[in-house]
Amino acid sequence: MSKTLVIPSLVAAALTLSAASAQALAGSSTLNGWNSFGDVVAQNGKLSMTSAYIDGVSDEAGNLSGRSAVPIDALEMGAGLTPLTLNLSASEYASEGSLVQQSFSVIAGQTLSFSWSFSSSEATFQDHAFAVINGQLFTLATSTQPGSASQSFSYTFGSNGNVSLALGVVDTVSYDGVSQLNVSDMQISAVPEPGSWALMLAGLAAVGTLARRRSQAR
Repeated sequence: MSKTLVIPSLVAAALTLSAASAQALAGSSTLNGWNSFGDVVAQNGKLSMTSAYIDGVSDEAGNLSGRSAVPIDALEMGAGLTPLTLNLSASEYASEGSLVQQSFSVIAGQTLSFSWSFSSSEATFQDHAFAVINGQLFTLATSTQPGSASQSFSYTFGSNGNVSLALGVVDTVSYDGVSQLNVSDMQISAVPEPGSWALMLAGLAAVGTLARRRSQAR
């Protein structure tokens, strides 16, 4: 009798996992679903953020939103990082920046992907762009290694649950020199629909039943 309850239980589990993925990933065409810190805008299908501060100096012209970049302690808190995590070294310490952040649910095996580009007018220090997934920091580029005009990032999740994603750009040491991160084409791979789970599990149940009958016949 207990064997007949296994498949319904598995189907229920599959439905629960699919429901957990209903909290969809916010895309990169608008700021809807994102928390923003500092100079962040959504335009032309992409999210753009800069390290520019509105204070009347030369980098003000690089500001996109009319909101200044924020101090580094607020940026690290918004990204879910411990203090000083965004320092590249003792001499290349982060000073200010801008950031977007959101939380969503995933199922093991789903892959997050997006395209990005980085540019900087900083000629002396290592301004940089980064991604943070559940507290894990990924440095995308620095002012001396900006990479090509368009690059891609992907990350496959190893377990089910809620995750936090943050994307940002940082001024290092000096407040001069504007750096900018652009992010587009953000998506997450699909998971089987509840009906697909049920059909797959029913097929496995049929295979198991057939195997048991053959064993009993012997």
